Amino acid sequence: MRLRARYLMVGALAMIMLAPWAPNSYAAPDAFPGRNGKIVFVSNRDGNDEIYTVNAGRTREDVASLRRLTNNSVPDRDPVFSSDGSKIAFASLRDDNWDIFTMNADGTDEMRITEEASGEFQPSFAPGFSRPRQTIAFTSTRDVSAGQPFNHEIYRLDPESARLAMQLTFDPELDTEPAWSPIDCKIAFSSKRAGGNRDIYIMGCSGLDLRRLTTDPAGDSWPAFSPDGKKIAFQSNRSGNADIYLMNIDGTGQQQITTDVSDDWQPAFSPDGTSIVYTSWNRLGNADIYTKKLDGTAEERITSGPADGVRNTQPDWQPAP
Repeated sequence: MRLRARYLMVGALAMIMLAPWAPNSYAAPDAFPGRNGKIVFVSNRDGNDEIYTVNAGRTREDVASLRRLTNNSVPDRDPVFSSDGSKIAFASLRDDNWDIFTMNADGTDEMRITEEASGEFQPSFAPGFSRPRQTIAFTSTRDVSAGQPFNHEIYRLDPESARLAMQLTFDPELDTEPAWSPIDCKIAFSSKRAGGNRDIYIMGCSGLDLRRLTTDPAGDSWPAFSPDGKKIAFQSNRSGNADIYLMNIDGTGQQQITTDVSDDWQPAFSPDGTSIVYTSWNRLGNADIYTKKLDGTAEERITSGPADGVRNTQPDWQPAP
């Protein structure tokens, strides 16, 4: 009996020690209420850019689910969910320059990730479910100089193993808006390295195997991977104003998804990969969050103001755990 009790005690201690490293060790609160889960976005409805979440839908319960996650006198922006939906990374201007922070999906447990004197923003999580703090790719101005004033580069940081970030791009022009593939070691981003307007590129997560995906003379930016990693949505002004487009990860099969006379930008995919969420200007001069099927049907407005001049932007859709 004593021997059995000892084994039981050892087993219990092992479970306690392993629990923080187990997959989905943090359950996102109310992760997928209603029909389609939560959407995180930025809004200035309270006088300052802050981060909010809301259910994806227009039922009374969905509208009532709106929740403010950050509350600061300085802007918070660029929110993005981790691959299991339990964390949100974002950029904040709290120390006179932009830095990357993370928090739980309910806004608790904020943690500062970068501490450079330069600007760090536009974070994107690497795929992975079992690590409390996942690797993050982001845009940085740490290479800006008088001779290269537009030198924004892509970096990656593993907060668990080291505070030293790895530089992934090396070009004097803009390299911005990294989006990490949800299934493998690939990062899409926008760049002006070809001269003129931005284009979409893809590279390995160590900066190798760089390939250009778009070559249109118009500007292409803000790439977002589909949940299966086979498609990339992006914004482009090739139609005369900003619209959402879709392509395969090799750049083929480019097609237009939105055709509004207003600007549509900042796309992200739904957890099942059948829809996109994006920002659009409306007739009141507001920027609001919309969803639409990939075939261009079933458009739905998720946010409404709440007043003229309010901007609801930068949406991301919570992945399925």
